[in-house]
Amino acid sequence: MNFNDGRFWFVRSNGGNGSYPVTLEGWAVVLAFVLGVMATAVTAYAVQVVVPEIPWLGFAVFGVGMAADATAFILIARSKTDWSITASDYFSGKGTR
Repeated sequence: MNFNDGRFWFVRSNGGNGSYPVTLEGWAVVLAFVLGVMATAVTAYAVQVVVPEIPWLGFAVFGVGMAADATAFILIARSKTDWSITASDYFSGKGTR
């Protein structure tokens, strides 16, 4: 997947600093993040059940997994965001080029 193809998957959120998905690819990135968070939670719980004698291990697995999920999401979303237009402008047609 080429992230530098010039197409944008996100636009600037109405609040200003966030990214809002506007294409199927953008929504796929959001879905992948949500599924990653769910997989991280299940894995952390499984570790906690399998290794109960190390109570902090499940929390550590969850923390590392969440950091990885969030970092991947942020890097992809920020690289594919058109910062010149807000979501409201995009959907109203004001900012289309």
